[in-house]
Amino acid sequence: MSTTTSTSRLLDRFRRGEAARDLGFLGVLLAAAAWIAVPALSGDGTTLAGTQTAAVVVAVAVAAAGLNLLSGHARLISLGQGAFFAIGAYVSAYLSVDSALHPLVAIVVALVVTAAFGGLLALCTMRLRGPAFAMVTLVVAILTERVLAEWAPLGRLSGYPNTLDHGSGLMPPVEVFGTSLEPPLFAGTEATVVVAILVVAVVALVGYRNVARSPWGRSLHAIGTSEHLAAHLGVNVFGRKVAVMALASTYGALGGVFYAQVFAHLQPESFTMLLSITMILAVILGGAGTVAGPLVGAVIIVLLQRTDALTPLVDLQRQVSDTWYLSTPGLIGVLLVLTLAFLPQGIVGGLGELAQRLPGRSAPSVPSVPTAPGVTAREVATVPSDGGGGGGGGDDVLLAVRGVSKSFGGIKAVRAAELVVRRGTIHAVIGPNGAGKTTVANLVTGVYGIDGGEITLDGRRIDGRRTHAIVRAGVARTFQTPLLFTHASATENVLAGFPDTGRLPLVRAWLKDPGQYRRARELRDRAAELLELVGLGADGHVEAGSLPYGKQRALEIARALASDPRLLILDEPAAGLNTAETAELGRLMLTLRARGLAMVVVEHHMDLVTQVSDEVTCMESGAVLAHGTAAQVLAEPAVVEAYLGVEMEETA
Repeated sequence: MSTTTSTSRLLDRFRRGEAARDLGFLGVLLAAAAWIAVPALSGDGTTLAGTQTAAVVVAVAVAAAGLNLLSGHARLISLGQGAFFAIGAYVSAYLSVDSALHPLVAIVVALVVTAAFGGLLALCTMRLRGPAFAMVTLVVAILTERVLAEWAPLGRLSGYPNTLDHGSGLMPPVEVFGTSLEPPLFAGTEATVVVAILVVAVVALVGYRNVARSPWGRSLHAIGTSEHLAAHLGVNVFGRKVAVMALASTYGALGGVFYAQVFAHLQPESFTMLLSITMILAVILGGAGTVAGPLVGAVIIVLLQRTDALTPLVDLQRQVSDTWYLSTPGLIGVLLVLTLAFLPQGIVGGLGELAQRLPGRSAPSVPSVPTAPGVTAREVATVPSDGGGGGGGGDDVLLAVRGVSKSFGGIKAVRAAELVVRRGTIHAVIGPNGAGKTTVANLVTGVYGIDGGEITLDGRRIDGRRTHAIVRAGVARTFQTPLLFTHASATENVLAGFPDTGRLPLVRAWLKDPGQYRRARELRDRAAELLELVGLGADGHVEAGSLPYGKQRALEIARALASDPRLLILDEPAAGLNTAETAELGRLMLTLRARGLAMVVVEHHMDLVTQVSDEVTCMESGAVLAHGTAAQVLAEPAVVEAYLGVEMEETA
């Protein structure tokens, strides 16, 4: 009986696990590939056009998948994916025809060249965002289109290859182990190249899904949400943007290689701006940021463009007016507008959201998970706040800010600031608005560079280092206004805080070795523990944007704790909280202190400061006004006058 029960639980865990979803995705791809391959291998002339169309769908789907990582996840809108598609097609063709390289070698070189070009473009433009970045990629697409049409070695409008320059208008087929991979061009010939394309496409799309659903993919989502947030999750934002641009370029080039192998001839009019627009439409229509979205979008867009599916609607309009009517491209545009109007997240994203709202679709149960060893979230009330406790000794300095200054133009935001934080203590920083408190936090985390002084963590200087490097050294923070992935669950938000988000190599994410399945389970278990710790144990499945404001604050703390920091900086954590939520926050902070975590708390809420702080520093006009225990600082006449007000002194 016990064996049967254990097996049943194991199977249930598999069905609900990541491996089952991966196998399901692979199964769908293999079924689609088989559906395309059977007629391709029949040699039936009546299926040639259908096979060519299906192959174009595959080529566009692969290119759109890469574009989705760049524009759907990282939200770097590119209008140049068609250019990378063209570069992959033409470079592979040119190297195999004019340079006489083996076609397989030519294909590999074409992918490497395109990835390098995409990476170089990224190095030059990745400090741009929004319309500026989109315009640069648009220029690249236009220049590529003109080069293909006007550069003589590529045949100009005669296409490549052509009979005038090469004696033949077709590329030689790829040979593998003595077998020619024939394109779907002639009746009676098995289109074996299509089968090879399908095999490579399945591998590429599985790798794409692995990346999208990995911590590497979460880092792209973080960049798309806020580069400031991504850096504070330990992500090297600049490096990650260059990497995703190179990866998207490679997928675009791979789609171009597929296209070249299917038609064995290239015409510049096949690589106009319409191609880039087609890929953008595929991503948007299917659902930007979803895994299956660009694949679904590619199927719909290409079939509408290359078949007569919309011809009856065009004819119907012409019966009404032969002068004013929408052609197939116009009707596709109407379809896109209607999709965005009724399903703004695209077909896949919209249907997924509707499925979550179906009656009887209950939220997954979240088991109660024991917290890490130490004081539990519910035992925090027993932890004393004695004003000088914590886990650190008197001289056990973790963070030291020594004589730090920072100016913005002619405004001196921080003037020779001093701040010392000891291990296992809570150090509150108070002061009026504009005193420089958050600026000091930004200096510690590398958002700004210092003008003078030094900042050390555990005796090592961290000033001058980039934010992601400081986070990896053991510093985490929250923000004045919670920065969350509002459309992701609370669990997904916490998962983004683990070091894997910034450190998992792209190759490992793409390959998804078995160790990553174990790691994913470990991270989810740990995320559940952290949610339980901050009082969100039953809210793991809830979208972050749907949580009450107080719970959003708690969620942000849980995500910060996921990086296992040595120092946690809380920037006005009690802002917007009611009395009960503030008391719960104070108890949580005491729990974390009891576990040895050092904290810097930028706060205006004096009751919270006096309850939890071991030391207090008061700032005014960028300079330190007073330092000591809460009682000592609040008794300083200068603090009372400058920050708390003379009225309070009189009341006391």
